[in-house]
Amino acid sequence: MRTSFLLAPVLSVSALALLLAGCTKEPSAEPSGAASMEASEAAAATDDTPSHDTPGDDATGAATAGVAAKLDFDALSERRDPERLLRFYTNALRVGDWADAARAWSLDAQMTPEKLAKEFGGDAGPKIAVGKGDVEGAAGSLYYEAPLVIDFADGRPSRRGTIVLRRVNDVPGASEEQLNWRIERTSTLTQ
Repeated sequence: MRTSFLLAPVLSVSALALLLAGCTKEPSAEPSGAASMEASEAAAATDDTPSHDTPGDDATGAATAGVAAKLDFDALSERRDPERLLRFYTNALRVGDWADAARAWSLDAQMTPEKLAKEFGGDAGPKIAVGKGDVEGAAGSLYYEAPLVIDFADGRPSRRGTIVLRRVNDVPGASEEQLNWRIERTSTLTQ
């Protein structure tokens, strides 16, 4: 009787081990929805056939072409969320799309792709961090001011300052360009 009492725990442990072994799930050969979405996005980002003109004809230009094609061009018509335009601008700078980055600026700022390339170009794209800003109204306009930090991987000193966006506050007779958020100025440019 004593033997059966001692064997019962051993059998229970063995049975439990077998049950647990049967519960392990073999990895699926098919990727999950999230994994396949990430894979297709990665493939699209490295596609050598860009859907938007981007600078550069070398390997880096081809690699960034897919990223530039994913820029949120609707941000250029944004009237509610100034941060959306800032994301468009910083993403364009990161991939060296100077022409589209210049489109985020107001016409009065007279920003050109050449000026942006001179400021931010180099061997490695800049790392840009934009903090949370504040919206203020004044004389028929809305202003959005946010802190900005730009770091360069090529040894240039970091730049810290602010960036100011402006849009006309639905004033009758204002143009489309004036009604949309645009960069007015930043203290981080050296020119």
